Amino acid sequence: MTNALLTGLMSLLCIVWAVQLARQRAPLRAWLFPVLPPLALVASHWLAGSPAAGFAALYLSSGLLLWGVLTLVWLASLAKRDSSIMDIFYSAIVVLVVWAICLNRGTWSAQEVLSLVLVSLWGGRLSLYLAWRNLPHGEDPRYARWRAKFGANWWWWSYFQVFLLQGVLVWLWTLPLHVALAVPGPVHWSHGPALVVFMVGFAFQGLGDWQLARFKADPANRGRVLDSGVWGLTRHPNYFGEALMWWAFWCMSLAHPWGWATIVMPLWVTWFMARDSATPMQERYLMKSKPGFAEYAARVPRFVPWTRP
Repeated sequence: MTNALLTGLMSLLCIVWAVQLARQRAPLRAWLFPVLPPLALVASHWLAGSPAAGFAALYLSSGLLLWGVLTLVWLASLAKRDSSIMDIFYSAIVVLVVWAICLNRGTWSAQEVLSLVLVSLWGGRLSLYLAWRNLPHGEDPRYARWRAKFGANWWWWSYFQVFLLQGVLVWLWTLPLHVALAVPGPVHWSHGPALVVFMVGFAFQGLGDWQLARFKADPANRGRVLDSGVWGLTRHPNYFGEALMWWAFWCMSLAHPWGWATIVMPLWVTWFMARDSATPMQERYLMKSKPGFAEYAARVPRFVPWTRP
């Protein structure tokens, strides 16, 4: 009965979401997010009794857990009047989901432990850093502009525009992780490349955040552009590192015979970070706010180090 109620509620929310997108005449790709959760529910019922039923149940359960946590975060954002707290919880919810899977199963194989360690290092560091950086400064200007645009409707529309949208996005991105966790097992050859790729990505993101924080802490650097360290190798070392770590999670999925098929997810993350949203949005802001950014952009690679700007 509980599952039926949850399924019905999720479907109702997705209908409300879709209706609002229709009213806003949203672009076609925006419809992906309210459509996919009901499709996943249908697929899980269709796969019942098949060899894939166990994985479908695992993935759907994680999605429901993620939805519940994000709903609590949304309620906290209403109390705080700060929708940008979602940025802090973006990676923390992935850590929570992976811990929940491993604790519930309790088998603690090499595959599970390594997945848990890598996800915890990535998500724990990123969430703590963003909490330290963002919380003292109030709502991020991007979210504040949405709040002003939607006015009195923002309190409920933020649930869809920010929390459910990012929740569905990260749920999709974690598909390789779920495939990896679906096959508890011993050390696998894919663990080697996963560790190497993860360490490189972790270094780029961690060093990038640390170097930028030190740079901004010096009043003499106000208005200037950081162009040394990893910031001299790529204009967005934090986004580049983020993409690499999702590639590491995909490497973990190669322990499963069909893990390779989930390659669409790290490709999507890389495209999102480099071309779709993260990098372009940040570059538009920096072009307006940093007088020296155009010159910096002309000589430092946009995303992948040691490539042409």
